[in-house]
Amino acid sequence: MEENLPSKWKTEKAGVAILISEKTDVKLIRSKKHKEGCYIIVKGIIQQDLTILSIYAPNTGAPGFTKQVLRHLQRDIGLHTVIAGDLNTPLTVLDRSLKHKINKGIQDVKSALGQMDLIELYRTLHPKTM
Repeated sequence: MEENLPSKWKTEKAGVAILISEKTDVKLIRSKKHKEGCYIIVKGIIQQDLTILSIYAPNTGAPGFTKQVLRHLQRDIGLHTVIAGDLNTPLTVLDRSLKHKINKGIQDVKSALGQMDLIELYRTLHPKTM
């Protein structure tokens, strides 16, 4: 089942992958992918129901793109969801360089993640580490 997210973000080269050992017993339930390779979401069972979403956000407009992907896939994101990839969006002051400011777009992404009860695991475990 393939579903394309309409977007203004065009990329010449992009791609995400979800890698897992071929020895892992996985039952695939469904998957969706972006036509240009910017995200893939896979729902399956590995001892329990699990959804994995890998996102590659473009360098420009990343917060808007990420928010659009999260909204588009909101009904696919459930209790046992892992999101990985490159969001190209600093979610905290510790994650940003001097050229990135925590702006409205970034706040919108953080809000969308919060509404879906998603946390950034590394930052939760290491709140002060740069």
